[in-house]
Amino acid sequence: MRLSIYQGLFLICKFLPTSAEQCTSETFRINPDKRDVKLQGFTYRTFEKISPRACFQKCIRRKRCHSYNYNRASLRCELNLNSICVSDGNFHNDIGYIYVEMDHYRGDPLFDPCVGNQCAEGEVCESLQNRKVVCLKDDCKIPKEELKNVAPGKTSGQSSVYGNAIAAMALDGLLSTHQHTNEEKFPYWWVDLGNMHNIMRIEIINALKPGYGNRLHNLDISVGPCLDDLSLFAHFKGPGISEQHLVFERRQYTDGRYVKLTIKGHTALHVSMVHVFAYPIC
Repeated sequence: MRLSIYQGLFLICKFLPTSAEQCTSETFRINPDKRDVKLQGFTYRTFEKISPRACFQKCIRRKRCHSYNYNRASLRCELNLNSICVSDGNFHNDIGYIYVEMDHYRGDPLFDPCVGNQCAEGEVCESLQNRKVVCLKDDCKIPKEELKNVAPGKTSGQSSVYGNAIAAMALDGLLSTHQHTNEEKFPYWWVDLGNMHNIMRIEIINALKPGYGNRLHNLDISVGPCLDDLSLFAHFKGPGISEQHLVFERRQYTDGRYVKLTIKGHTALHVSMVHVFAYPIC
């Protein structure tokens, strides 16, 4: 029996899903927004050895997925957050990648299986046999390897500098050094981890100089994809004491690229060391 054009295209998409960056059937067609380019710094989930169509489905089923990078050679799928701080500078040339945004397809019943049942930020919509969809918790398996401190050597900054106690001194691994801001309202310190990480634990070693540890109080520790898009990871009421080793940990990871410490009051922010323990993106 002779196959129709649509049936033939469907079979091509089904049995040769990795043959091209664009695949067409009766109801599926994507056109990359950028070719040989990827968005860096905002990937929060990765999937290996999957087809272009499967990568599209992984993204559109997740409300928090704004776009994805897909590599045709390695079959690697990278889901990106919808961050307010994405700019042209975050796109980098990388041969073999395509970049696709979901805004063109979300809400269109030809492409979006979750129309009429949009899931929450931390959920993924899964299709049932009766074509209905349910919202399930979108979680990835915690890696078996040990947590790593991903902060050393990364770019950092602070609201002001007292003397020569710059922000990087909280990441140099030396207890004999420290970062130090001026006395001011809402002093802060931050570190850019360079890419999204699954952050599990943040440790702070307070200033070692006797009599200054109580400056650390009413401290907000925030995590997020950029400095303008942070959420509270932990709060330390304090006051702290000199040389105090503070540990803030969650059972469930929080994905983020930036970690920021802010004292809500008028004082100086003065800590000896900051560790950010995290897993690679999953």
